[in-house]
Amino acid sequence: MPTQGTIADADGDIAALVYSSGDRPDLVLCEFARRLADTGQRACGLIQFRDRSFDATHRRIMVLDSWQVVNVARKDHVVGNSRCRFDGDWLDRMGGLVKASIRRGVDAVIVNRFGPLEAAGRGFRDAIMAASETETPLIIAVPEFEFERWTRFSNGMAVRLDCTLEPVLGWWNRLSGRDPHGLKLDRRACELLK
Repeated sequence: MPTQGTIADADGDIAALVYSSGDRPDLVLCEFARRLADTGQRACGLIQFRDRSFDATHRRIMVLDSWQVVNVARKDHVVGNSRCRFDGDWLDRMGGLVKASIRRGVDAVIVNRFGPLEAAGRGFRDAIMAASETETPLIIAVPEFEFERWTRFSNGMAVRLDCTLEPVLGWWNRLSGRDPHGLKLDRRACELLK
């Protein structure tokens, strides 16, 4: 029996993009978001860019509702035995905005990371639940070391994807019934963010 506050039945609408330290989930998610936008699909959520050359005290975040890239100050936020690298209150607000976008109606949701805030019922937890309830496709980057906690959180009701574009497009095409070649890529946006 599902516990309160976990995904009860996602029918494959929720996917975990599982990544390890050498992977770049931000670039995979950016390419996927661009392909959605190129076909007129509306996506909401955030993509966090792990820029190695960027100031270590800030992170660049793309807000998909506006396609605006913002610089967000890093602020370690301790949650239980774990740390989040962003201000937890800011992430709570962003999660609330994404939840509102889901309720208004979008085609897909992209969440930058699953971490200690979501596991503790904060951050994007309510947005993830709203996507599950409305059967809105959602993809979330999950670090490999958090996958066990993600599985408990999601009740195992999510698809696990490798951190490359092909499995993401395969998942999307199964959900949407689209031609796998129907999503075209404009690499310019992603190239600018490398």
